[in-house]
Amino acid sequence: MNGSHVSVLKDEVVELLTDIREGSIVDGTVGQAGHAFDLLQATPESVRLLAFDRDPQAIEASRKKLAPFGNRVRFFQRGYEDLGTVLADEGPEKVDGILLDLGLSTTQLDSDRGFSFGGDSPLDMRFDTTGGPTASQVIRTTSERHLAASLKEVGQVPASKRLARVLKERARSGKMNTTSDLVQACRSVLGARVRKMDSATLPAMVLRILTNRELDRLDGFLADLPAMVSKGGKVVVLSYHSGEDGRVKRAFRALVVERGWTLPYKKGIKPLPDEVSANRRARSARLRVAVRGEDAS
Repeated sequence: MNGSHVSVLKDEVVELLTDIREGSIVDGTVGQAGHAFDLLQATPESVRLLAFDRDPQAIEASRKKLAPFGNRVRFFQRGYEDLGTVLADEGPEKVDGILLDLGLSTTQLDSDRGFSFGGDSPLDMRFDTTGGPTASQVIRTTSERHLAASLKEVGQVPASKRLARVLKERARSGKMNTTSDLVQACRSVLGARVRKMDSATLPAMVLRILTNRELDRLDGFLADLPAMVSKGGKVVVLSYHSGEDGRVKRAFRALVVERGWTLPYKKGIKPLPDEVSANRRARSARLRVAVRGEDAS
């Protein structure tokens, strides 16, 4: 998989956020700083960037890439769901733009933490390896019923009940510790391919989401938005599956109805065919934007 990370919908993200000419922009998932670098290049020195990521390798990589921008950037090895706490403790009181890219970076896919299942890595899947259960432990400790429901509802995985049962059985017998263990279990139930993808693709995505509590973290962040965004501020979110995108869509619509925010685009922005051809990771991406109006609460 080795290669440099290609940021999805980069031109669209930069265009949406570079009308911010002073104040602070948050990159809540800075990764390898693909979006962040272009944002800083396109905005004046009066704009500061708060760079968040739970992954220590991502923070290290982004520090190096963004070093030319000096003290315009502050780094936080924290999840984006901690933004409200950081703003309350360290300021600024509110920010003028927020970007979340909820996809994986090349750094993570190329790591030995089990995000990519082409080899035989430990079934870890944690963004922050300093704490919390691994994906292997999540399989062992999650009930079969909840595991099956997550496979079905989050990943639309066929035969989810049977796959959950097999995953639990193999975990109990000590045969669910590596990515190849996961692949073999998926293929024993689902065959080699599901909807033109490797049959382990969707189950692996669901396990990653459960391991990192991604949907819970996203829900908490979306609920806190009104307290964190200044009047006229923008929130831009890139999601990659229906579980994420549905949450963002519903939360943004609630901001419109209940608080007077606006949506510049009624539907999510999709990558153009040329981008998808050049970067297959872009194929499922959806970009949504919400703006807090000057009179919005």
